[in-house]
Amino acid sequence: MKTFSHYLKPKNEKLDYLDLNFGSREVFSEALLVNCAGYVNANYTHINNNPQGRLDYYLIYLVSGEIEFFEGESIKKLSEGDLIIYPPKTPYKYRCITDKENVQFFWVHFTGGEVLSLLEKYKLNLYPHIHKININNHIDARFKVLFDAFAVNDAYRDSDLSALLNRLLIEIGRVLSTEGPGTGRLHKSVRYLNENFTENIKITDLAKIENMCMTTYNQHFKKYVGTPPTKYIIKLRMQLAIDLLLSSELSIQEIALRCGYNDYNFFTKVFKGEFGITPTKYRKDFKQR
Repeated sequence: MKTFSHYLKPKNEKLDYLDLNFGSREVFSEALLVNCAGYVNANYTHINNNPQGRLDYYLIYLVSGEIEFFEGESIKKLSEGDLIIYPPKTPYKYRCITDKENVQFFWVHFTGGEVLSLLEKYKLNLYPHIHKININNHIDARFKVLFDAFAVNDAYRDSDLSALLNRLLIEIGRVLSTEGPGTGRLHKSVRYLNENFTENIKITDLAKIENMCMTTYNQHFKKYVGTPPTKYIIKLRMQLAIDLLLSSELSIQEIALRCGYNDYNFFTKVFKGEFGITPTKYRKDFKQR
């Protein structure tokens, strides 16, 4: 994707594109309000500096490259899969480092009277805390749906954006609670797994992605994800199987193929091992509820 941004012009406010706080609103009358959002794909090293900070909250989710954040004489680094949330009126200065690859990140500015309570509810700490998250397709998708909502210029847009941001924050909180700290160290291979789990994936290939031997990779994967990679693949496939069983009229054989199993009997055996019943009985029992 190319770099882009979406701004909402506050009512009766003159636009000033030279103002660093353009698109920044401090609002307490609304529970949650999106001011602006976008995506950066930078292929050159540059510094972003705002000595006064913004009036609203500033969320950054880094999906590629590296960013250095300056705190006086010290420097904090954001790596792929890291997320931060700057509180209002907090000065910030950061440098996008593009020596090896483009720096790509999603961002959103938001405000509202219930922001702090929502962030506390979803266990999303403010900067200087750095949240370690896998590169996650669900989070990417939430951002993209949020961007699409800016294009609908009607009376419902602010409410729609607020609801979509809330869903995004929930998704981030959910990922953090289920993956736990440290999984970002394996983000490339885990992302590959999430995107290709229906294919014939070899653990040796996953280890190569992270530049590890298979034994070390298995140890790290189990430590940071909580289960061996083979079990993780089965988990993803079974989640897809359940979705297809309950939301489609596909045959069990077709579902087995879509989940990555060419052998229908083996698929049934794995499914029964996970849930205690066959796919056919699972569909019958749950569709009757």
